[in-house]
Amino acid sequence: MSDLVLKNGVIYTADIFDGIVEAAAIKDGKIIYTGDNRGVINFTGPTTEVIDLNGKMVIPGLWDTHIHMPGAKLTELYHINLYDSKNPEEAIKTIFDYIKARPDKPVYYGGGLAPDIFSGEELLHGPKKERLDKICPDKPVIITFNDLHGCWLNSKALEINGITARTKPPEGGVIEINPETGLLWGILKENAMELVKFEEFSGDENIDALKEFQKMMHGYGYTAILAIDSPAECLTALDRRGELNMRISGSFVFYPDKPINEQFDELKKIRDAYDCALVKNNVIKIFVDGVVEHGTAYLHAPYLEGGRGPGHRGIFLWNSEILTQTFIKANKEGFQLHLHSIGDAATSKVLDALEAAKKTTGSGDYRNTITHLQLVAAEDYARFRELGVIANLQPYWAFKMPSVWEKIDLPKLGERAWHQQPIGSFFKSGVTVTASSDYPVTLYPNAMRAVKIAVTRDDSSPSHYQDYAVKNGRGAEKKEADIAERVSITQILRAFTINGAYSTFNENITGSIETGKDADLVILDNNLFNIDPLSIDKVKVEKTIFRGKVVYEAGNTQ
Repeated sequence: MSDLVLKNGVIYTADIFDGIVEAAAIKDGKIIYTGDNRGVINFTGPTTEVIDLNGKMVIPGLWDTHIHMPGAKLTELYHINLYDSKNPEEAIKTIFDYIKARPDKPVYYGGGLAPDIFSGEELLHGPKKERLDKICPDKPVIITFNDLHGCWLNSKALEINGITARTKPPEGGVIEINPETGLLWGILKENAMELVKFEEFSGDENIDALKEFQKMMHGYGYTAILAIDSPAECLTALDRRGELNMRISGSFVFYPDKPINEQFDELKKIRDAYDCALVKNNVIKIFVDGVVEHGTAYLHAPYLEGGRGPGHRGIFLWNSEILTQTFIKANKEGFQLHLHSIGDAATSKVLDALEAAKKTTGSGDYRNTITHLQLVAAEDYARFRELGVIANLQPYWAFKMPSVWEKIDLPKLGERAWHQQPIGSFFKSGVTVTASSDYPVTLYPNAMRAVKIAVTRDDSSPSHYQDYAVKNGRGAEKKEADIAERVSITQILRAFTINGAYSTFNENITGSIETGKDADLVILDNNLFNIDPLSIDKVKVEKTIFRGKVVYEAGNTQ
């Protein structure tokens, strides 16, 4: 007999047929039956817990395959938390209040600042250091942007870290200079952030933040993640304490200005020391460019404005030959690649390097991934499929949010801004697609919101535009660009479930609701197939089950 039976439901299995069944049975953490209500009776005994779903939906446990762990939780617990600041005044007040309440701290750190809340020159370069100097002239203040690609410092922080207007930034980094005065602006972008000493947290502080992170993720239905720059030692400690209830695929960032062999040696030591049943440290994360907002994403055609001079196309952070050799060594030694690429030219160069590497490594099962993919050249979709490269996308960003699209993307990119965040094009090209939040860049990693946006290309929140192209008379041909990128509910669910499992070599263990697999399941309070697509983000998680154990239940605060 089984330990748990689910019946009278809409159970989306994510198997190869996109099957839907009424019932499932679980024993010892494994799925032992899927099928109709009549058949599940054979697995029901006197000690079996039975959940009558009453038409509610069950999906496989979700995968977020690009997330920063513990993300905003360290900021929420220990730093100036600016994630909810919606304008400069709110941000300044939050910083002022925090510092006033803690006069004895030697350094003030903060995170979560959205650079697009500013305007004019400060939208282009970032907020000025003088804003922070007025609040705190005598102690360092260091604020990290919510996109993790820049930071804001006061004059004392610049001084303490030895940064002057004559400091040469690391390759691929930007130190913003006031063009009128020649003095420091107060903003560091991309690799220039390496010049700053950031706070290091204790093991206990990290573990507390990780537990808060895991609690949040379970509440959204996640049972597995790919963690960027994974806290391997703390995760293994959590696992040994029996408090880890997620699968973790850990990634570690490689840098172009550090010896490659030394970085491989370090990652091998981490893998040997900290791999365990739920944690695998097997992924190399590489940034090849920056972001459009800072003019550092690498494009085929120049920025229209906001670049660093006429003809500026952004920054490609690696020497192509060194990048290719890194790819070869990674795959030969059993590591996967997870490659940050925002601009279309950056992605083309990454595909070139992967193609060149393949001539040496052969057609192995590497499951290399390119993530973000804000702009993609039309000819490159087929190359993903031919090279077996996975496209990791953030559906949360696949609509035209005015604070970013209207103020930043359209002026910088022009016509290209209409063709950002392609999702449908990858599915149509036969590419394996995975989905992620990039939390805390997406502050609330609610997968139901991502599903809604992927299906509708709209976010119907009152603070955002709906059908922007129509409202502004841009013409039907412009609206078609978004319509063409819409996907079905099953497509985006697969990206969050079985495709996520596949991308980390876990598809035989989890990712779908099939006999013999681990019972990683999510019970939703409504049927996604039977509601208005614009209401999908209102669907809530009722229970999250990991390996047969309920790890989240709505209304249970423990």
